[in-house]
Amino acid sequence: MKYSEEIVIGKVLGPKGIKGEVKVLPLTYSIERFHEVKGVSIIIRGEKRRLNIEYVKPYKKNLILIKFSEISDRTTAERLRGVELKIPIEESPPPPEGSYYYYQIIGIEVVTDEGRVIGKVEEIWETGANDIYIVRDREKEYLIPAVEEFIREIDIDQNRMTITPVEGLLEIYEK
Repeated sequence: MKYSEEIVIGKVLGPKGIKGEVKVLPLTYSIERFHEVKGVSIIIRGEKRRLNIEYVKPYKKNLILIKFSEISDRTTAERLRGVELKIPIEESPPPPEGSYYYYQIIGIEVVTDEGRVIGKVEEIWETGANDIYIVRDREKEYLIPAVEEFIREIDIDQNRMTITPVEGLLEIYEK
């Protein structure tokens, strides 16, 4: 099956039990959306494959267990360790109002409300309170909290995030 652009919705942490279930770290705004996904694509040993989801169930604090129809034992499930689970972008529902998928934020240009180009978002760190956008240019790195106090506007169509920096926000961190 050929896909257009795909997004990562989870990462396999390892097998669970002997029946082929895998522990998955969801990389999406809602664990519930896994119940809507029928299958995912993976790349394993350089080969792209499609796996059909048999069932999904909650596991521990922020993880889920997934059983794929094609995986029936622990040994095969172990081969999926570290694999990203992807779906076609067009199968992804829009995020809630005022929320964005990571793929929409990574690579976006960051400018101040005065028009100064800061760099591009290269990483997102998840913290307990809020995400932190790691913005880099060629020589500098900035840590921008993903909160309304600093983020004035995110324009996905223009690939631009406008921030209102306060004193100390744009301190430089060594890479």
